[in-house]
Amino acid sequence: MTKRTLFSSIIFLTGIVNYPNRRKTSRKIYRNPVIYAKELHDELVNNNLTRKQLAERHGVSPARITQWLSLLKMSGEKKLEIQGMGDYWSRQLVTERQLRRLSIV
Repeated sequence: MTKRTLFSSIIFLTGIVNYPNRRKTSRKIYRNPVIYAKELHDELVNNNLTRKQLAERHGVSPARITQWLSLLKMSGEKKLEIQGMGDYWSRQLVTERQLRRLSIV
């Protein structure tokens, strides 16, 4: 057997392969940070939870809950303006990091 006949049995397949069990990618949806923080606060108050219990429910750390809730400390005008942008954005209109600077009193 020569080197030439050794590799002659390899067939290269080209084309598109369909994978029936593969999930289709969906677009990312961004939440309004102020509205989400308000929902967390309402859940905290209505269910009489501690921040630690709320963090366990959502699978995050208690410090992360504190960061979200600190967004509610910003002035009423700014908070209403950002809530007015609505929820479930296709792109991030304002980030939580930008809002943290506004919430410092």
